[in-house]
Amino acid sequence: MQDIDFDMRRENLDESCDIINSDICYWMSGRMGCAHCYVRSLKGAEKKTEVKDKWLETLALLPDEIDDLHDTGECQFCKGEKQKADTYAFVEMANPDPYYEKGIIFGFGKKVRTPVGSLMSIQASACKDCRRRIRMLDYSTILLVVAFMAAAIIMLMFPQISVPMGSLFAPLPIIFIGLMGLAGYMVGRFVHSVAYKNVSEKVKIDFTEIPLISKMLRRNWFFFQTTNNLPRVSFSRHKMYDYLRRPKPQIDPADDDYVPLDNMNI
Repeated sequence: MQDIDFDMRRENLDESCDIINSDICYWMSGRMGCAHCYVRSLKGAEKKTEVKDKWLETLALLPDEIDDLHDTGECQFCKGEKQKADTYAFVEMANPDPYYEKGIIFGFGKKVRTPVGSLMSIQASACKDCRRRIRMLDYSTILLVVAFMAAAIIMLMFPQISVPMGSLFAPLPIIFIGLMGLAGYMVGRFVHSVAYKNVSEKVKIDFTEIPLISKMLRRNWFFFQTTNNLPRVSFSRHKMYDYLRRPKPQIDPADDDYVPLDNMNI
């Protein structure tokens, strides 16, 4: 998704839509345009208005400066001097509000409040070094498990090893592969713990160290998916959206109607 596409999508808005030019319209059109906006497919103006109002409630739960996470051009994960960002990190965050309920059994039956009222994919700018280090932590354990199991399979390709095992106990080769996988996991956990200490000296692996994320957590947001007590993070060269909040219009001081605020005219 290229940034240049956003304005092009907004130039072709459906003028007859009930939510046109609203905040939810701004966000949805910036992500995928009218053609793929799910709000337009809802039947009845009442449902569309409800979605529009719910979106305003969600925006009220976000910090005013939330878009600074991806719009400053600086890496949000660097400790010390921040490097120039060239990619984006995405993490799913949820909030119990606004209030939303559905049937207790597959959407039917007694209505109960859902634990998630808002679910957002929050994007933060990142540099290539932080991305590489975070990915290394994510994949270190699984890669070692795969490597150990692959080594076991290669060893069993030699008759000098597989035949004695099979003659001793038929399922033993399979058990051997499983034990090698377990050994890879144990080694992987050790490597992960060592790497975590080294990486955390340069990278904000703990997302609570990012001020805006910490601010969201204080407003009852939480990480929707976690692995090893860390939020699941994905990376992309391109933004998922341009802005969560509609940017405030810039006032041109040269405009005849522009009057600067001071103690005399407030």
